[in-house]
Amino acid sequence: MKKRMIKYIYGLLLLGFATSCMEDEEVKLPDGPGNIQAEAGYGEVVFSWDFPQDPNVVFVKVTYQNSAGENKHQKFSQYAETAVIAGLEERAYDFEISLGDKNGNLSDSKMVSVTPNKPPYLFVAETVELIPDFGSVKVLWENVTEREVAINVKYTDVNGQPKTEVFNSSDVQGQGEITDVAAVEQTFEVYVANPTGLLSDSEMISVAPYAEEKLDKANWEVIDISAEEQEGQKFNLYDDDISTFWHSPWSWSQPNYPHYFIIDLKEEKVISRIGLVNRQNDSRGMTKVSFSGSTDNENWTELGEFDFEQINDEQKFRLVSNPTLRYIKVTALEGSNFFTFLAEVYLYGQ
Repeated sequence: MKKRMIKYIYGLLLLGFATSCMEDEEVKLPDGPGNIQAEAGYGEVVFSWDFPQDPNVVFVKVTYQNSAGENKHQKFSQYAETAVIAGLEERAYDFEISLGDKNGNLSDSKMVSVTPNKPPYLFVAETVELIPDFGSVKVLWENVTEREVAINVKYTDVNGQPKTEVFNSSDVQGQGEITDVAAVEQTFEVYVANPTGLLSDSEMISVAPYAEEKLDKANWEVIDISAEEQEGQKFNLYDDDISTFWHSPWSWSQPNYPHYFIIDLKEEKVISRIGLVNRQNDSRGMTKVSFSGSTDNENWTELGEFDFEQINDEQKFRLVSNPTLRYIKVTALEGSNFFTFLAEVYLYGQ
């Protein structure tokens, strides 16, 4: 019994000695990383620092308070080239930066104050526009931050059902389109979200999509034309009869492409589409066409080049700018022969 007691006391002495040695060897960490740099970003702060060479240091801890007053933190290893704290508001933040060892012990901290720039989703929310179009509404926005955001648009669809369209984008100049809407005015609710779910305030925008109509041809007149055949004259272009047609010269002369004609509508119209019908059952005509428009027959705007198929059905070409025009110039650019022809021209818009 006496021997056991001696061994027990001896063990306690050894434990006390070991504990005393551990206390004497307690790790002392440097006071925070050196050369701390902080750059204010869009809704974020980007930190860099000199990570200490001390082998006991394994991470840097950055602590701050959110808008609710709750303490938040992120840890960054020695291998992180930069440290980004994201999801921040446009206000002043005090960041507490300290070093940590593998046991979670922390050094004394250093304080850095930074005010981030406005977050991307709030930047974008200030730029969103809704533009009426024919049978649709265009959604436009700017995003100088080039960060991913979600533009949300709530509306009532053509069947009277509530719907939300979401456009996820990081494009500097963004565009979307809502197509399932009636041609009546309604109020759209627009807000922008960031990837973590933060939302901008909603903006209510009232827009009425345009109703697209086939325009009446009663007063149209071809006022200029490259040339025509006697049996394929210009007035056949708008006589609402697809069995008749205009034909570029082929018998008395053989001019090559381009071939063109200009139609005077006699009044300005908003044009959404141009419809062309080829000469029926003949595949020897043009394969590429261009359009331009004017309000005064002097100053012209190019409206685009398009492929043209040699088929009987009407081919419609969308003019995305919805130009307001009085004069339309149609130019046949190329084809399998030197000549071309066309049975009918239609215009759509308001």
